[in-house]
Amino acid sequence: MAREPKTDEQELPAFPIRAYQLIPDPNRPDVVALAIETEQGHSLFLATREILEDLGKDLLERAAKMPPKQTATRR
Repeated sequence: MAREPKTDEQELPAFPIRAYQLIPDPNRPDVVALAIETEQGHSLFLATREILEDLGKDLLERAAKMPPKQTATRR
């Protein structure tokens, strides 16, 4: 399943993710629910295997482009 191309850019509010959870549906093994918790509440998204694979790949690629996590040094 291909991702939808972006047509019009729209400004959306952004909230830091506090937690997430993948919730399988025993009645629908072809989808999983992705629950995301923010300070504004919870959101729930349904995703197929193809979407999860694309999302995982995109997240890993984006993470690789970010600066490395700084570790605190003790003196």
